Order: sequence, then structure tokens, then C-alpha cells
Amino acid sequence: MRTIVVGAGIAGLGAAYRLRQAGHQVVLLEKEAEPGGRCRSVHWNGVWAVTGAFAFQGVDSNLIELAKALGLYNDDSIVDLSAYHRWNVLVKRREVVHFKEFNLLSAAAHPSIPMREKAKLLATLPTIARQVMAGDARDITSSADYDDVNACEFFRRYSPTFVDYFLEPCMAMFCGYGEQDYSLAWTVWGASGRMAWANEVWSFKERGAGRLTWALGQHFQQDAGTDYCLGAEVQCVRWHAHGVTVDLRGETLSADALVMAVPGHRVAGMMPGLDPARRAYFDGIQYAGHHIVYYLLDRPQGALLDNYVLPAADGFRRTGNLRFTDLGNGRTFAHSQWKDEGCRAHADASDEQILDLAWADVVDALPELAGTRVLDRLLARQDDAICTRPKGYIRSIQAFQALGPLPRVAFCGDYLSNSTVGQSHWSGLQAAEQLLAMR
Repeated sequence: MRTIVVGAGIAGLGAAYRLRQAGHQVVLLEKEAEPGGRCRSVHWNGVWAVTGAFAFQGVDSNLIELAKALGLYNDDSIVDLSAYHRWNVLVKRREVVHFKEFNLLSAAAHPSIPMREKAKLLATLPTIARQVMAGDARDITSSADYDDVNACEFFRRYSPTFVDYFLEPCMAMFCGYGEQDYSLAWTVWGASGRMAWANEVWSFKERGAGRLTWALGQHFQQDAGTDYCLGAEVQCVRWHAHGVTVDLRGETLSADALVMAVPGHRVAGMMPGLDPARRAYFDGIQYAGHHIVYYLLDRPQGALLDNYVLPAADGFRRTGNLRFTDLGNGRTFAHSQWKDEGCRAHADASDEQILDLAWADVVDALPELAGTRVLDRLLARQDDAICTRPKGYIRSIQAFQALGPLPRVAFCGDYLSNSTVGQSHWSGLQAAEQLLAMR
């Protein structure tokens, strides 16, 4: 079987790798100059700066298996980032509250939440815990019963302080999400995944999370059974009973089957033959922006903490978090991440304007950095970084799945599951298995 895979993010790379394992020919098409999508890194001022995903959440067994197959997973190449992902919320611009994990028990220890609110919040635990325990870590639809309310809307009934100084800043830090971007169903299902996969967070010493997709690109470049095409922008995808065709600029490719591994909101524009029900599903998918800005500072880290998470309730509606790493040579590597609200509000701004605004936010949060000399700066612009999961979204996935597969076409990507690297990769494996079962 000859299969075209459209998109070389981690989902498409996973699908292509699985198809090659089964002995089938693959044409891997990627419009960018390198593979990886939102799982890449660049070498900048002597450090590896990731441009999207920072690490692999939980044990990510499918990624560990892949890394081992590529010869990447050993004590000398990986690093445990669990401690690095502890976070500190800057409350009311003066008090720092430390957290190790994102869960209701950690929130119960939050000193800023009034006791009355804590009691109401903890009263929700039995119901939430039952769903967490019942959730299938590989099936987002297992929590669909909670899909009729946004998470912030639900928890504000019990503790507005919890939402303002725990839930909103945490979700903005990891995803760039605003309050309307994630349902209670997605939130409790995410807890199911963490419980199933444990709480470790890991990555690679070299290239960070981008090491995996870079190595996959190298693998496919040398693989005789893969036609590996970078800079290949797909214009149109068509399918019929006997095969598929893909139109590129000035060229048409034919194959037996196809994997669509592009972000969900781009699918409908590339597949004009979609029926109304599937088109409506893809048209309804939205992505949150999540810019990453890097700085090289001419000063040691000093008393600065490793990270600060900035709540929108205190006016930080644009920048979600700050991180600092002392380089040991009198300089500090720093970066900040923007929330979707900031990305949308400045969608027409130039990169230089965004860099200026981002640094102004840093100084606004930490006035002691005023006057610090910025030796260099870098913007990883992510206008459409992470699929949102508002209320009703998981039920829309159920309805999409109920339509059944298209002939010779399989879909994969973060929009069908979660936006972690491991879940996105898993969706690619599932797409490959679907096509293999059709033969």
C-alpha cells in the first residue's frame, strides 16, 4: 500500500513511522522547511530554545518506545524535568504561592483561597474523582457527560479565587487558554490521563522536545521506502473508491490511501469534497495562540525564582508566565509565554512590536528587572498553537466519530485527543492502524 501523509508534525510522523513498520510505502508531505510542527527547537546563544512543546507529559509510553527504537532513550540523553515544572503563582503582584502539581488537593492548600470557598471546592471532589477514575486515558469521549459547562464557569460557583489564582493561570501557562476555551469534561479527562501515565515530565538534554521530531526527520530522509518532501504545500485532497489524489503546486500525486495530519481548522479548506456534517465539525475547531519569547539578559539570575505564573485577575491578560535560568557566566536565559488573548489582540503586530510588548510585560510583573540590558531576543510566534476544547467540543468529537471513516482516508492530530506530544503521536498511530485495517 502506498500512503500519502499530509503534515509532518508529531502525529503525521507517528503515522508514517507505523506504516513503514508494516512495510508500506509512504509519501510524507510537509509545507515547512523542517518537520516537527509545534514540537521543534532552535540553537540560540548556546542553548536549545524550543518553539512549541517543552516536554513529554507523564511516562508517555508510546514516545518512550519510539525514542528507544530511534536509539535516543538512555540515561545520557534524557533529563527529568518534573521539578522544573513546579510553578509559582504571583498573587496580587506581591505574594508568590508555590505548587508542585495541578490538582484540587494542591489548590486546597492555596493560602489565598478563603476557607469557605475551600470547603465548597472540596465538596466537588467526590463527583470529580469518580469521573477521573472512570476516564479512559486514551479516549477523550469517556468524559463527555461533563461537556455541558466550561471548567471556569463550573468552579466559579464554588470558588472564584480558585479560578482566578489557580485554574486560569495554570491553563494559560500550559495552553494559552482563556476561560471559555476548555470544558469541565476536558479538564477532568486530562486528570485521568495524568493518573494513568504517572506524573513524570521528561525531555532530551539535546534539542529538548524537538530532538524526537528532528531524529524522525533524519530517519525518513534516509529511508528508501519514504518519499520525504519538505516545502510541499498541499492545495487539494480528493478520494474515491480506488485511491486518493493530492494536488501540490504544479503536481498531482496519487496513492492508495491518505493520512490527514494537519491542524484541524485547516482540514476543510484542503478537502472540498467533505460532506456537510464533517465540514461543520472541522469548521468548528479553533486554536489558541501561545507565543514564546526568549531573552538573553546581561545579569545573573540572583534572587529571581525559576518561574512566575501571572493571573489575568491581576491585569496580566497578555503574558502568562516567565522562566529564568542562570547560565553561570553572569548572564540569564529567560523566556515568557503569551496567552491567546494577547496573541489575538496583537495579531497584526510585527515581531519586533511583540518583542517590545513582551519585555514591557516582564518589567511590569518584576519591576526589579527595569534597566536590565537585553543582549538578544527571539520570538517563536504561535498564532495557532493549541486546539481549544470549549463546552460541547467532546460531544462534537463523538458525533464526528459516529459518521464513520471516509474511504481510504484517516485523520489524526491534537484536535482528536489532547495537545500533549504523546497524545498527538498516539492519534497518528491510531490513524495508521485504521488504514491498515481497511486493507
